[in-house]
This record gives sequence, C-alpha cells and structure tokens, in this order.
Amino acid sequence: MRAFLPAIAAASLVAALGGCTTAGLAGNGLAGDGPPQPAATCPDETRQWAAWINAMPGPGPGAAPTLIVNGEVFLPAGTSATLSAGPTDRMMPPSQRFTLALSSRPDAPGGWQPVRGEITPALAQYRSVIVGCDGAAVATITDIQTAH
Repeated sequence: MRAFLPAIAAASLVAALGGCTTAGLAGNGLAGDGPPQPAATCPDETRQWAAWINAMPGPGPGAAPTLIVNGEVFLPAGTSATLSAGPTDRMMPPSQRFTLALSSRPDAPGGWQPVRGEITPALAQYRSVIVGCDGAAVATITDIQTAH
C-alpha cells in the first residue's frame, strides 16, 4: 500500500495542474485572450421607477389590491431582467423590497427594457419601495400613490 501512495499523489498533482493556465497567456499568448468574463449581474443604468397601489381590483372572488412597480433597465444584447418581490420591513408603514435579477436570453435585443413586479394582496400603504440588485439599492421610490 505504501508503494502506491507516492504514485497516487503524483497522479493527483498532474491532474490538478493540467487545467491551469497563466493569466493573460491563454490562447495565443496575448493579454485579453483569457477565459470569457462572466455576464453582468446588475444593469449599469436604470430609469423611470414608479410604484403605485391598484386598490380597484376587478369584480369577483379573490379580488385584492395590488402593489405595482415599474422601471426600465439598460441591458446588453442576450440579457433579460426580472423584478421579483422580496421582504417587507417592520416599520409602520413598511418599506417593500424588490429584487432585480439578470439572466441570459439569447433572443433578447438589448437596450432599454421595461421591468414590472407585483404583489397581491398589497398593504394599504407603503413608506417606500426599494429595488435592489446584488445587495445594493438600485432605486428607492417614496411617492407611492393609491388608485381608488
């Protein structure tokens, strides 16, 4: 058994180092030819954020007020964005968090794209809506109107 340990250790080292390259020397040895950079996780630019409470739900069972959040994000081609509801804080009135996330979508054209998020049933009032991406606030909306 002892005779095999050095051989196993050497084989493991060769296998581990086999995929290593020196930064900037991959490909033809020119800087910038390294592995592709990961896609952006947050947009560089956003604009026109708005939030309101639709308190005029349609008739029927289960009709409830809805908090609606809209904005626009500037995206590279091949990227799409989603806006999803997050936690509500314990202040009175509370602030509501939304998460902005990017994902790969080959048919996405890029440029300014609208995003929309909703919460049903909504509370009667909110102090603010905070849109975040990767733990950083992208937008804070404080003017939240209610449509009756």
